Amino acid sequence: MKKTLLVLSLVIAVMSASAQDRIAIGLKTGFNSTKIKLSDLPSEADIKNEASNGFLIGAYGKVRLLGSLSLQPEIYYAKKSTEMTVEDLSKNTFHTWDIPILANLQVLDLQVLKVYGVAGPVASFIAKTKTDIPEWDEYKNTNWSFQAGGGVEFWRLTADVRYEWGLSDISDLKTFNIGQKTNVVTFSVGFKIFGI
Repeated sequence: MKKTLLVLSLVIAVMSASAQDRIAIGLKTGFNSTKIKLSDLPSEADIKNEASNGFLIGAYGKVRLLGSLSLQPEIYYAKKSTEMTVEDLSKNTFHTWDIPILANLQVLDLQVLKVYGVAGPVASFIAKTKTDIPEWDEYKNTNWSFQAGGGVEFWRLTADVRYEWGLSDISDLKTFNIGQKTNVVTFSVGFKIFGI
């Protein structure tokens, strides 16, 4: 029994050491600036739309695939806000759980500093919404977007900037479809807990 436990412990230790050469897990936080793109706005409609700031907090993982290419899944809670002027100023806020599945390509390794690019799809799930125009408070539970950007890694710290294009409408308005898609600029910092 003792030999079995010893062998099992050695196997787990070797697998853990091997996994740390290929896998990383960390925490991240940051802020965003969100603007809603109104693609199907009627010509007579007088709606102005301005970006507003929000935040995000969550975690990320990283799995080395080949050479300097890694898969980087993330999950974070985000608050996104915009300001629209229809007749009066209206603030629209929606909280989402975002799950990006990104390709991470290291483009420069300076030993102490690494430079990388990321790109990939993002699934967003609505957690809650708030708007000053109650009849506009109809959002789809799930929507899709695409992120691309770059960043730097120093020691266990990361910092990156990304742009996110909405691929699907976030609104589910039955009477007034104005084609709302999210355009988001995100700035985030991360701390790697363990791994590559």
